[in-house]
Amino acid sequence: MISRTAAGSAIRTLTRTTTQNTKPLPRTYLKAQYQLRRYSSSPSNPPSATGVFYKTFTRPVAKCLLTALFVYQVVYWGWSKLEVDEIKEERQAEITKLEAQVRALQVKKEKEAEAAAAAAATASASNTGASPDSQKKKGWGWW
Repeated sequence: MISRTAAGSAIRTLTRTTTQNTKPLPRTYLKAQYQLRRYSSSPSNPPSATGVFYKTFTRPVAKCLLTALFVYQVVYWGWSKLEVDEIKEERQAEITKLEAQVRALQVKKEKEAEAAAAAAATASASNTGASPDSQKKKGWGWW
């Protein structure tokens, strides 16, 4: 607990400042000053150099670090997207090439089948005139 003299001196200093400024201070300022006097061990201790450094540079270093991470992630995503697009294009080109080969082989097979059918037709036409026994008889049974 604060002694009555400390509280009285705090009030006196606050009333002096309020009369000098001619503007009343908010209650939060009064509470902050009251707590400052209550909890501070000695106001003559200067802050350490390490504490001042971190207090000064923590926020800018954190901003730079977060900005660098964000930029890295954006660039990495862009690079990955470009690689995926390139792989898709290569695969599509290979699929198109293989489809063309399949079509060429199908056309070649159809031409060979037509040639074989034409050869079979010419062979059967030449066999019809050769001998009547070579042809199979049509009808019912043996007669």
